[in-house]
Amino acid sequence: MFRISLCFLLLSFPTFSCQLTVRLEQYLPQVERLQDKSWAGIDYQLTEKLLSAAGCSFKVIEIPWARSLQSLAHGEIDMMLNVTKTPEREINFYFIGPFRTELIVLAVKENSKIQLNKVEDIIDLDKPIAVQRHGYYGDTVKNLIDDPKNKSHFIQVTDNESKVALLKLGRISGFLEEKRNLMIGDTATPRFEGVWYAPLIIHQSPVYYAFSKNSINQALLKRLNSAFSHLSPK
Repeated sequence: MFRISLCFLLLSFPTFSCQLTVRLEQYLPQVERLQDKSWAGIDYQLTEKLLSAAGCSFKVIEIPWARSLQSLAHGEIDMMLNVTKTPEREINFYFIGPFRTELIVLAVKENSKIQLNKVEDIIDLDKPIAVQRHGYYGDTVKNLIDDPKNKSHFIQVTDNESKVALLKLGRISGFLEEKRNLMIGDTATPRFEGVWYAPLIIHQSPVYYAFSKNSINQALLKRLNSAFSHLSPK
């Protein structure tokens, strides 16, 4: 009887443990760094649930989005959230998910009269728009950014605070942002006070957990996939 109980206990817990390095950034409502230096927020909870189910602990590294993509490719960090899958990124990253759908809109000042009928209208605005460096906003926006004649229409920033500051200083017409951040963030943080969005959806796509191919082996990848499948609604 004792042997049976012991076997059951062993099977109930992960057969190995791991510690991953996860990139997060203080950005309500997704992530919040508390006064005691612990973390909270939607993305932190998602990370905790997935890695706990896979038998892993984790530590948080806070670095800007653009640099984190490079760090993930090099294996300097192990995991990121809210990453769109593209052929270029699949060269260096494993993708697990998706776990939700991202809606990208143009964030503008609350009293702005800006109206967009199609995505291409963003290059006709009287001031440039801000985008995250190495961010992906769909092929239409990518083609606009890559076109040399549109160079003056885009300001590429490396962190979230810069694009909000540029808007409030009146240097840009708006910035590309996930819709949920603006809707929830308006009440959760003063960052988005006086900021709203034009109603046109610029881009819509599923987002994933991304893991570095340079630091995650196949055995761990299989365990992470199994954990995601276990947690996902059937």
